[in-house]
Amino acid sequence: MTELLFLKDSYIKDFEAIIINIEEDCIILDKTAFSYRGGGLQSDEGVLETSSGQKYSMIEAFSKSGKILHKISPEPDSSLAGQKVNCKINWVKRYRQMRMHTALHAISGLLHKKYGSTVTGGNITPEKSRVDFEIDHLRQERVQEIIEEMKIIVKGDHKISTSFMERDEALKDPELIRTKVNLIPPSVKKIRVVDIEDVDRQADGGVHVSSTKEIGTIIPIKSENRGKNNKRLYFTVE
Repeated sequence: MTELLFLKDSYIKDFEAIIINIEEDCIILDKTAFSYRGGGLQSDEGVLETSSGQKYSMIEAFSKSGKILHKISPEPDSSLAGQKVNCKINWVKRYRQMRMHTALHAISGLLHKKYGSTVTGGNITPEKSRVDFEIDHLRQERVQEIIEEMKIIVKGDHKISTSFMERDEALKDPELIRTKVNLIPPSVKKIRVVDIEDVDRQADGGVHVSSTKEIGTIIPIKSENRGKNNKRLYFTVE
């Protein structure tokens, strides 16, 4: 099983790992700081280099059948198995996604506390993100209200921390249940919790910045109606 380094430290930019297996055009590492695709987040990208100087592009990391696969180019051959590789993350993309992800969580907490709204979905890219939520209306004045509240949260320099809970305990927490922690596969016995101080707390397996001040300026792009009480807000960060 691959050790997921990014779950404890989102700021790892490079690391060493051993290739423990090869499956088609993918490799499996004994440990990885590459955040894989899922939960509305894109995969990290990066570069791997062997001790002999061979370089490979890490195109995408994803989970399949309980394994973390890293798709690389050029395609790996059997000689790579057992080799140690130096891995470097595309930090520009990663850090922007971290900022976007924390912003989405902060918006989620704000919507829940201020309007009693539940977030129903989201998607994050380095360029823009979206959040779907239940609310009676999302006219421009309310969008601006959300953005102004977010400015206060960002300026407040709220710290972000992670912890792990036993699954049974997590299921008893209504704040985590509202984020559909119960949809995490039963095989996952330890639930990772991301806590934005005084803003939001929810089960999550993605990468985040360490403080809301790192989010930067949130810029609304557009809002949409997605049916009765279902709204969508697109935003970016600068």
